[in-house]
Amino acid sequence: MEVKKRPDQEFVDLKKTFEKNRIMLGEDHEDTLASLDRLAEYYDRIGDYDEAIDLEEELLSRRTSLYGKDHDATISTYLRLANFYSHRREFPMAIRLGKHAVKMRAQQYGEDDTRTLKAAGRLANLYADAGEIQEAIQLGKTVLRKRESVLGELDHASIVSRDNLGYYYSLDGNDVEAIRLGKEALRRFSEIRDDPHYILGCADRLAGYYSGLKRYDDAISVEKEVLSYVREMRGETHPDTITVLNNLALAYGKAHDINRAVAYGLEAYEKCRNYYGEDHPETWRASRNLSQYYGRAEKYSVAVKLDRKNVKFASDYYGDLSSETISAEMDLANDLAGNREYDEAIQVGEQVLSHLRESLGFTDPLTLNAVSNLAGYYEAAGNEEETLSLRTYVYEKRSFTLGDMDRDTLKSGTELVESFVKAGRIEEALDLGNQILDPVRRSYGKVHPVTTTLIQNLKDALSEYDRKEKEKN
Repeated sequence: MEVKKRPDQEFVDLKKTFEKNRIMLGEDHEDTLASLDRLAEYYDRIGDYDEAIDLEEELLSRRTSLYGKDHDATISTYLRLANFYSHRREFPMAIRLGKHAVKMRAQQYGEDDTRTLKAAGRLANLYADAGEIQEAIQLGKTVLRKRESVLGELDHASIVSRDNLGYYYSLDGNDVEAIRLGKEALRRFSEIRDDPHYILGCADRLAGYYSGLKRYDDAISVEKEVLSYVREMRGETHPDTITVLNNLALAYGKAHDINRAVAYGLEAYEKCRNYYGEDHPETWRASRNLSQYYGRAEKYSVAVKLDRKNVKFASDYYGDLSSETISAEMDLANDLAGNREYDEAIQVGEQVLSHLRESLGFTDPLTLNAVSNLAGYYEAAGNEEETLSLRTYVYEKRSFTLGDMDRDTLKSGTELVESFVKAGRIEEALDLGNQILDPVRRSYGKVHPVTTTLIQNLKDALSEYDRKEKEKN
């Protein structure tokens, strides 16, 4: 995928500040180094990790030379560099840097010093990012215990550690413990009336734990409570309020209460337009969410109008091959098909497929999903020949790349059986259907829609086969 386009003005401002400090104050002045740090953070935020790491490594070299490897500013640079490597998914390097920072701070200040515990908390996060969950949990528990002992249970850093530990447990599949820690962290954040930014993050994670257990009413309750708090603290038009409105719409969408999802999604979208303007990434994200809610509510004509704007913005802002543009094109194709505009749905679907093949390759799962979607558009348009060709292609590719017993392969096989039946190719339908029936039952279960669809198509194929045999006789 292409790197996201830089918001020009922010980049220009940061670059200008760095150059001004470098000329006026000198290469090694702390303000110059701080502006270099902010520029590196900016590159990291937009996903240009190579540039971020290059700048941060230059900063580390300068601070080491100026202050020594034991200085707190140098150690802070190690931690930031570790985060950048983690974002680039170079986890061994990230963890090595994180461990070094913890070791240096422990030697400098002691193991229970707040600066050492801050570095240890960062290292626990790096373990979690790397998928080393047990290490993250053990270190997270140590950091929480020490912070509560040194700072108290209602200190901001202690509550952050509690919230983080809940997240590590969720990664380990222990949602019960994650919810217990998340609920307590949210209560304590609210009790000390902490920065809404932290309350929002904690609430969003807690709602996610509930949603993972399909406890959607609990997730909605959390988001409503936070919405009330943020409205009081920030006001109706603040970005934090818009964020919670979007989260609440998402929670209602997961609970299949689409009308309320549309209502909150529309409110978030209108507030984004008023606050950020029409052409802004946050407005675009709210618009995409809203179009999906309209699509699920089967209000396809309204969804299509939003989709067209979303595709244009993403193409202009992120580029034709970006994930943002391709996702918006997928929305448009699906909603066009829902609105029975099949010819244009096929045209957009072909474009999505072309972009995915160019950016991800022919056998990537997302590419094959796009082929399956395109087959569905052709099927809705009554083109059985093209539908059958595309579904055969998907089944064969998935069999080759994933194996015959993979769930996605079996689902593709089930769709192909259905296409064989509709095309009147009964013997092929029976051969493939009987071949995959038992694996489908084992993989999906006896009452799953994939299984019941396959069984029904096999029954239809058998009935048609018997009818033809009777006609022969």
